[in-house]
Amino acid sequence: MKKRLILALAICLAVSLTGCGAGKEDPLVSKTPFPEFVEVDTEGNPVSSDIFGDYDATIVNFWNNGCGTCIEEMPELEEMYQQFKERNINLIGVGTDSGESDEQLAAAREILAGKGVSYINISPSPENSFYKDFVADIFTFPTTYIVDREGNMIGTPLAGNVKGQLNAVESRLELILNEK
Repeated sequence: MKKRLILALAICLAVSLTGCGAGKEDPLVSKTPFPEFVEVDTEGNPVSSDIFGDYDATIVNFWNNGCGTCIEEMPELEEMYQQFKERNINLIGVGTDSGESDEQLAAAREILAGKGVSYINISPSPENSFYKDFVADIFTFPTTYIVDREGNMIGTPLAGNVKGQLNAVESRLELILNEK
């Protein structure tokens, strides 16, 4: 009986909280710094969090070699990347397992080439703090963040296919672009 009461209260609380913003996303639920990093991309070129300052906004998509949804959405992300370049919006991928071994890196390169991906893909080292303190805590793939020029994550992470969440992506991008 006590468990049912607690469950009922939890459901009521969840419903009341969702009802407050029903139908309207508030992309500024959070504006927190993206972790600083110095890594290499899958081609061995250095990439750091300074990259955010080069664009008005950056879409950061975390994926791994074993994620079918991640791999299937890559052509869609490539298309978005090409379209967003005109608006000074960047898209970068983070192959979360590509830095774990030479085999994982080779698999990631093969996937990226096979899907026609031209945007930068970071290959984080499991020895670095970016991986240990941030990447290792991502459990849902793909996971995507929208980051502003100052390196702040706007809103909560988007879990799942990005194309299915274009309204959320666009509203966050517009928020960033309107602050310029």
